[in-house]
Amino acid sequence: MKHVTNRLALGCMAAAVVCLGQQAPENDIVFKAMKDEMARGRQLRVVGDPPYFIEYALDDSDLFTVSATYGALVTESHNRLRHPRVRIRVGDPKLDNSNHIFSEMYRGTRYDPGQFSLDDNYDSLRLELWLATDRVYKQALEAFARKKASLRNINVAEELPDMGVAPVVNLFAPVVRKPLDAASYRARVKEVSGLFSAYPQILNSEATASITQGVSYLVNSEGSSYRVQDNLAVFRVRATGLAPDGTQLRDYVQYLALEPEGFPATDTVKSAAVRIAENIDQLAKAPTIDNYSGPMLFEGVAGPQLLAQLLGRNLNIFRRPVSDPERPINLPAGDLEGRIGSRIMPEWMDAVDDPTQKSWRGTPLLGYYPIDSEGVVPKPLPVVEKGVLKTFYSTRQPIRGVPASNGHARLPGALGNYSALAGNLFISSSQPTSNADMKKRFLEIVKQRNLPYGVLVRKLDFPSTAGLDELRRFAGQQQAKPVSRPLLIYKVFPDGREEMIRGVRFRGLSARAMKDIQAASDEVYVFHYLENQAPFAHMDAGGYVAATSVVAPALLIDDLELEKIPGEQPKPPLVPPPPLTK
Repeated sequence: MKHVTNRLALGCMAAAVVCLGQQAPENDIVFKAMKDEMARGRQLRVVGDPPYFIEYALDDSDLFTVSATYGALVTESHNRLRHPRVRIRVGDPKLDNSNHIFSEMYRGTRYDPGQFSLDDNYDSLRLELWLATDRVYKQALEAFARKKASLRNINVAEELPDMGVAPVVNLFAPVVRKPLDAASYRARVKEVSGLFSAYPQILNSEATASITQGVSYLVNSEGSSYRVQDNLAVFRVRATGLAPDGTQLRDYVQYLALEPEGFPATDTVKSAAVRIAENIDQLAKAPTIDNYSGPMLFEGVAGPQLLAQLLGRNLNIFRRPVSDPERPINLPAGDLEGRIGSRIMPEWMDAVDDPTQKSWRGTPLLGYYPIDSEGVVPKPLPVVEKGVLKTFYSTRQPIRGVPASNGHARLPGALGNYSALAGNLFISSSQPTSNADMKKRFLEIVKQRNLPYGVLVRKLDFPSTAGLDELRRFAGQQQAKPVSRPLLIYKVFPDGREEMIRGVRFRGLSARAMKDIQAASDEVYVFHYLENQAPFAHMDAGGYVAATSVVAPALLIDDLELEKIPGEQPKPPLVPPPPLTK
């Protein structure tokens, strides 16, 4: 399920309450039920602490998905669902029931449904909200008691409040659900997937179109509320093959847009599918290498793909929860944790996250949103200035060095809080270099060090399409957040000749490598992906996603390492697959 709050221009501002867009919708039964039930929820009180904060959120989604392989339809579904989220905090903002290892544990009987009724039935919606409120309140009381007991038995090194303040905001966007032409998407995925029938080296392939038309609601006891349109369109093409030694090969292309009209023309997608098949054919013939240490050039989209992982994903700092002495939690620190004020990039590089930008040079940006999941309005956020780390993404849960939300609560998180994630991340250089000069400089380093070749990366496996076995192998790396492996990678010899290689991954690559960036291109590339906090933002991971855009240059990094992917490979099939074409 998708949950990213989206797309509305700023309206008016009052002294105490920020008003964005149109007035509250009087004819919206869902919003009315949430608002009226909130009034009753404020009166909750049993033997114990009353709630000081209540939040109702609901995602109303209409999802259509169709996929085909080798020109034949394999799946088609059209679903509508309403998914609620209720948060209740007891105690006070300084100390409440959140951020304890048992904050979300509930041992009682659950009477509320996991999904709400699809009909706009006022009484039914209020009943479902009331049952959810009852369960979450009991859960909050139990968690708060456990947390206070844990705190009596441990020494807290640094006391931070559990919830920061935020202005009251009301935002209401018009809701438009467009008719869906299922037949056209059905025909399109069949046409694109049918192209792989002409390539015998392709073992599995798929073309998938997924259209989500949704509405997200929020009402909280502080007076904030919103209703925003929440749409996303995805067209994905992927294929796999086998090398002679049994290594699985794969490639993909993914098109993301806020509306289906943002998809490229069918001929463009078909051309991309042909390139996927040709890449797999070349990978099957490519050699492997055991290791490499030297300069590495990240061309085109590989630059923002790398920075999305080294910078963007490391700006989300996870605050360690309160635990019991007999239940220690060993959570690895992020690559950038505790480094505010330190240089993490060259002095000529800057980074700003700006969710208020709808487009860049005519290209729509997916990371635009007028309000985050907690009802906080974002602003342009400088995260790196002249190479120095300035701040992290934050929610209303204070973290060390960032006491207040900067409007980046984008996904439901753990232990009663939200996850802070990127919106539109812009990385720029004050000393840009042309792509031709970067390539020249790259080859000069190779020659100066008497290396037989350098390494060029044109595409990373991010977001990943890896299988479970490969993900398990990556889990063995001794890194808090390992970087996805290259998909399209080449040896570049001193004379400029290129040779594709395969079967390698990065060794020891972390955010510290950004200090070794030697050059950044004057041409900047836009990279869109869906952040779901899974390893390498894996495409098949379920749950919520946050549409994200990274605008960044190509990169030359001084000294990086590669290693052959360890592990034994299964033997290729003894019998070749049946021919799909004459």
